[in-house]
Amino acid sequence: MPSESFPMDISFSFEGAIFQVLKFTRGVVTESVPSHSHGNGNYEIHFIPTGRGKAVINGITYPVTPNTLYVTGPHVEHSQIPCSQNPLTEYCLYLKIEPKNVPTPHDGPLTHLFLHQIFWFGQDQRHIATLFQQLFRELTAQELGYMEQVRTLFCQFIIALLRNYRQGSHIPSPLSHPNPEENRSLLTECYFLYEYAHPSLEGLADRLGLSPRQTQRFLKNHYGKTFSEKKRESRMAAALLLLSSSDESITSISEKLGFSSMEYFSATFKQLYKMSPQEYRRRHGA
Repeated sequence: MPSESFPMDISFSFEGAIFQVLKFTRGVVTESVPSHSHGNGNYEIHFIPTGRGKAVINGITYPVTPNTLYVTGPHVEHSQIPCSQNPLTEYCLYLKIEPKNVPTPHDGPLTHLFLHQIFWFGQDQRHIATLFQQLFRELTAQELGYMEQVRTLFCQFIIALLRNYRQGSHIPSPLSHPNPEENRSLLTECYFLYEYAHPSLEGLADRLGLSPRQTQRFLKNHYGKTFSEKKRESRMAAALLLLSSSDESITSISEKLGFSSMEYFSATFKQLYKMSPQEYRRRHGA
């Protein structure tokens, strides 16, 4: 399956609530995804049709096998590690629900069930793969009326997801309340997740369309952290993953993370985790 991505800004209405589809991808996952989380109102749905690996969600490891479906909502820490001999194929859908026009629980019970479930992990029993395949066909071909078809398919997807919640094994979660101040959270999360080696305040500010000072204020208000703290957090999350799931040398890992030297990386790691990278690998390596 070739890797394909549809960054988009499609909105659809479900029970009067407004959902935004910000990103939709499918492809083979060969690289580990470091631990990260999403802001209020943001939900990431992962479906694995083939391959094997593991997901670490809020510190607990779950085996990822064919037909695995899992949802990571607001502030759920998660990472994903594919099996090198049998890498994952994945559909990944990133949704945001707008706080405006969300119906009451009486008028929108399905919407509120979706909001309640900020974490769910299980096996798909509602033919999610078929819906994803139809969505990709419509988005690729772009035939007459395809946008209406896409919106209809997204509504069908929400229903199939909720039926999985009712039918399959799941982990209950507390209610999440969307926050309208999180419009830039997806860009911020992607920036630190994929550009942890050489992030800069100016680069993130440019990505968000803010000044550096406004960006610092946004990070503090939204995450309770400064840019430097987020930078260190993203680098160290990647370091833990690389040390535990790869055979790369400590020097190679320090270079990949953007440190000027292996000694500086080791000192930073030891200051944070009270052990050296070598000791961490001995304890937690694959």
